[in-house]
Amino acid sequence: MNRIAEFNLPHLYEIFSDLDEIGQLDVTDALCQVVLRDPEINAVLPSIYASYTHFFSLHETQLAREILACKEPWKMLESFPLYARYKNLIKNHIQNSSQIKVLAFVGCGPLPVTLLLFSKLYGIRCIGVDRDPEAVVLAKSCVKHFGLEKEINILEGDETALSKIEWDSVLIAGLAEPKERIFRNIHLMIKNRKSGPEKSISVCYRNYSGMRQLLYLSVQPEQIKGFRKIKEIYPAGKVNNTLVFLECE
Repeated sequence: MNRIAEFNLPHLYEIFSDLDEIGQLDVTDALCQVVLRDPEINAVLPSIYASYTHFFSLHETQLAREILACKEPWKMLESFPLYARYKNLIKNHIQNSSQIKVLAFVGCGPLPVTLLLFSKLYGIRCIGVDRDPEAVVLAKSCVKHFGLEKEINILEGDETALSKIEWDSVLIAGLAEPKERIFRNIHLMIKNRKSGPEKSISVCYRNYSGMRQLLYLSVQPEQIKGFRKIKEIYPAGKVNNTLVFLECE
């Protein structure tokens, strides 16, 4: 993974595009399970997952810094190869959610594209949280550079930073960890709300399904105890994340 850091952003994207294409193959569930259970493939999955996480951390950090040096940040963001994926993913989220007033995003990263688009395209107030101090500094700078500092608030910390803040929808990033603790704390926060019915709180997480499980480990049933799935929106085209909507049991 140290070698990954030696490449610039275009090279990083090129390296991982091949694996990305494999993840987006349209195969049956049976064939997918055969591939994932193959001993040789299974042995290298932890390394793939770690590299995938490292790749996204590096490329978001690099892109954030490049955008901060650019006088036209929106134009530069829209030219980013993965921009259309974020836009389609967020469009699917909006179309399958009840009205969102304040969105909380766990694991926003150094370049909170998700929050920028929720705010810019749909006028939704947003709160982002991240445990990485460097990511938080960059995210705050990016939000200000895009002129959205009044609409988007970035906090340093884990999901518990949301416990004293008002929000009516929470989104858990695909790479946010550890999943079991995050869902447990989100569940406790919702249960402890003193006003409004629990079902009025929207909970969604981004997951990896099908062959995309070669990119990153999918969320397991035991990690979402206290919730039940109410809807799954599978990705279409070049989008990697499945959107899974939950409600408290």
